Amino acid sequence: MKKLFLVIALLLNSYWGICQMGTRSSVKAGVSYVLFGSGDLVGINYYNEYNHSLNPYMTIAPSLHVGYGIRDEGYARFTKASISLDPNFFVSPMRFDRSKIRLGIGPSLRYTSSSLPSSYGYSLVGPLPDDPTEQATYAFNLNYMRPMSYWAVGYTVALEGELTLDRGWSTGIRASFQNYTSGETVANIGLNVGYRF
Repeated sequence: MKKLFLVIALLLNSYWGICQMGTRSSVKAGVSYVLFGSGDLVGINYYNEYNHSLNPYMTIAPSLHVGYGIRDEGYARFTKASISLDPNFFVSPMRFDRSKIRLGIGPSLRYTSSSLPSSYGYSLVGPLPDDPTEQATYAFNLNYMRPMSYWAVGYTVALEGELTLDRGWSTGIRASFQNYTSGETVANIGLNVGYRF
């Protein structure tokens, strides 16, 4: 009976040790190149992320993203700014000694403010009365079929490679794609740095 008790105690101790190793947390900050829509606006995205490991292979990782994109047409500049909350769930199917690959999916809530119209152009109005006839004026036509500021829900799919450095630091590269009910898509690729505690 004493041997059985000793074996059970050792098994439970090993199980608790493995669970404690897998439930570590980390924070990450990343910067990525972002494409809004089909590349109609390009810009930069910054995000903060908190990671809580459920076990060595699964992680819950809520993140807050702030993005800004510009499209310059020469005669007009359009901008788009957004902030989103993405509570993602990551699985690590491939783990190595100091690195791992993570696949993530989760919902996304995004607020967007955009000056990009649904269609735009210019038309020739004609020469000004005080100018020579070869100089003409143009009228800019901007058509907005949707609101300039709006909320949208959607989903995020992410692929990330992570390399563990010394003293709890890590670095990685991430690519993600987001699709929203408003019909908008957002694609990101960039680098991040993290600290595990």
